[in-house]
Amino acid sequence: MPSQVAAARQGPVSAPFDKIYGKHAVRGVFLRRPEAVRRLILLAGKLAPPDELLHLAASHRVAPEVYPWSEFLKQAELTQDEKHQGVCVHAAPLTIYRESGLAALANAKIVLALDRITNPQNLATILRSAAFFRVDAVLLLRNRAAAITPVVFRVAVGGAEFVKIFKVTNFARALQTLKNHGFWVYGLDERGETTLEEADFPDKKVLVVGAEDEGLRQRTRQFCDVLVSIPGGQRGIESLNAGVATSIALWELHRR
Repeated sequence: MPSQVAAARQGPVSAPFDKIYGKHAVRGVFLRRPEAVRRLILLAGKLAPPDELLHLAASHRVAPEVYPWSEFLKQAELTQDEKHQGVCVHAAPLTIYRESGLAALANAKIVLALDRITNPQNLATILRSAAFFRVDAVLLLRNRAAAITPVVFRVAVGGAEFVKIFKVTNFARALQTLKNHGFWVYGLDERGETTLEEADFPDKKVLVVGAEDEGLRQRTRQFCDVLVSIPGGQRGIESLNAGVATSIALWELHRR
């Protein structure tokens, strides 16, 4: 009898799935969790997928389904406006961890905690940077934060697949849990008196990034051991975009 996964690959999936599109995002799924792929749906014509992607699919016995434009959109469940690059997979949902699982990070080195990042583009940029700089985990608020959507998957160009993502209900409590496991918490704040270059970072650290418009909440600031800033700016341009600031800070942590 064919396995449930094999059967699912032969036709449309009725169970919940992640719709992931764009060449790099789909490549990330095949590299990190190929067993999750249920369908690989391709657009017929000149938007040929990379040879590496076809090789990855073949090595995991995923047969591509190739369709003309209108049928491709129907099968992939995409709209004309979505930037799919002619490639889409339907995959089992990405594992999102809960606050109760934070103890699994006891031996981690770098954790990124996002305090109310609500812009999907910023979240995607941050996930990409976190993956590039080998961050062990990213903490998101369960509410009042951007969700992990198909757009985030695409803009993160595979980054969402390379870090553990936790959704927490109580941000302060999550930070305290990490501190109990030996982490030092650094809040990225334009008012921080210590610059990133001046800061001494231990082996286990949490970098906290605040909301795009308001920065760190006061209660979050209270749980930070040190507030660090990125030097620069001028009147009218006092701070950086959250995604850009996070990338700069992660580079500084990575190079230590």
